[in-house]
Amino acid sequence: MANGYGEYTHINGSRYMGEFINDVQEGHGEEEWVDGARYVGIYYNGMKHGNGTYRWANNSTYSGNWEYN
Repeated sequence: MANGYGEYTHINGSRYMGEFINDVQEGHGEEEWVDGARYVGIYYNGMKHGNGTYRWANNSTYSGNWEYN
């Protein structure tokens, strides 16, 4: 099981770099999707939860609080 900091590349090319607890994204992390979208912030139980910034592929952004994705 992944615990602590690590990097994971999905089979579709998306990538997560950040903290894991028991194989689940937990804590601060960054996720990038193949279309260019990107999230930087806090994860809880594998979901965006807490303060974070999401940038869509068209460069629109949301910065603020997330609650269970």
